[in-house]
Amino acid sequence: MASHATTEQPLAPGEIAKPNTAWIWRVFGILVGITAIEFVFAFLMHPSTLRNSIFIILTIFKAFFIVAEFMHLKHETKGLIWTILVPVALLIWLLVALITEGSFIGEVLENMFK
Repeated sequence: MASHATTEQPLAPGEIAKPNTAWIWRVFGILVGITAIEFVFAFLMHPSTLRNSIFIILTIFKAFFIVAEFMHLKHETKGLIWTILVPVALLIWLLVALITEGSFIGEVLENMFK
């Protein structure tokens, strides 16, 4: 086997390389930003279907981001990515439909018994 010359300094046990810490802080900042937006909507909007829909969309966006970054899905083949995203997109559609119908049925039942 041929030995390869390297210009990198060996890392001490437990030390994290510089580029990895920058990547972690960037991901942390994005997740904190999305969470802050969720808190703004929680305290400034009245409870409604729109607020619930915003929460669901932001939560799913955070979940996609976490899966892409920490589970390395963004480095996989396109076929695997679509195999995961299509059922999730259908579940999102189902959630939106159920929330919309549930709020409508709740209003009908509320008005029926008044």
